[in-house]
Amino acid sequence: MCYNSPMMKKVSGLCVTLLFLGLILYKIDFENVLSVLKLFHVSYLPYIVIFYILSLFLRGVRWKLFLNNDVKYSWLNLAEISTVGTMLNIFIPARAGDLFRAYYLGQVKNEKKLKIFGSVILERLFDGTAIFLILLFSVKLYFSTSEVINFTATIAGVLFLGSLALAFAIFRFNKLNSIFDFIEKKLLKSDAEGVHWTSKLRYHANSFSEGFSVLKDNKVLSLSLVYSLLIWGLECVVVFFIINSFELSFPPSAAFFVLTLTTFSTMLPSTSIFLGPFQAAYILALSIYGADKELALAISVVHNLILMVIISAIGLTWMLRHNFVGRKIQQTVDTKSGD
Repeated sequence: MCYNSPMMKKVSGLCVTLLFLGLILYKIDFENVLSVLKLFHVSYLPYIVIFYILSLFLRGVRWKLFLNNDVKYSWLNLAEISTVGTMLNIFIPARAGDLFRAYYLGQVKNEKKLKIFGSVILERLFDGTAIFLILLFSVKLYFSTSEVINFTATIAGVLFLGSLALAFAIFRFNKLNSIFDFIEKKLLKSDAEGVHWTSKLRYHANSFSEGFSVLKDNKVLSLSLVYSLLIWGLECVVVFFIINSFELSFPPSAAFFVLTLTTFSTMLPSTSIFLGPFQAAYILALSIYGADKELALAISVVHNLILMVIISAIGLTWMLRHNFVGRKIQQTVDTKSGD
């Protein structure tokens, strides 16, 4: 199983990538794509870099908050590790960066790795909630009469708000032990071996739940949501600058739709750098505003390239500073995902 699963993920990712690339490249005018690429104004680049790096730093501040503002964590170091994780998620499939963040930080800080991983999952839930709220704002403000777009926003809301509400109900009110008590007393009864394994699972589940401990503090909970909206608000600004650096004048709502759809597209299995789904989401988002396929594809290529360069520059700088080679990262990830 440990050999087949990664292979199946690679095959499914390749199939999804090829499918989307086929749809994107069908009857496309490459000369038109190249002509659009030449319109990019480099003068926008400093603003894009500054706002995006600010969003990365703010992720470190929020992650420290998720870790109960423990003094042993530096928000700057957390921002760097988070960026390394993002870099790995881009170039290695199966969200390897999230596993790396949990394993590495747990190792160097002598912390429970499942607790760190729980905080990473909580971060994803807040990201999804912020993205949904941005999408909902865009839909209600600009496309309140579109049934298809409203339906898409509703599905996103059910997915992310439902997940956050479930996590809130379980971890805020500490229902995990009640669930395990029920399993041991009512289902397993006198099964000693079953109770033994359940006790182990209870320990790991409680360690994981420690990463959600901030849900018990209403003030921290509210602040976490504010940080999440600020992070994604900054990313909206980045997208707005990228789109309009091509001598265009799309409204801010275009950036909202591009950001939400491309973010959702990264959840699909694909090859490295999210090739295929990311570009398809970009084309779909800008088609709402009448942009043709060539225009949207050219902008998506520049968008993807700029952000990958920024993330890779920060991630590789951190790796060089800590003498952390790629082989060690792969060993770290394999330790957690190869079982």
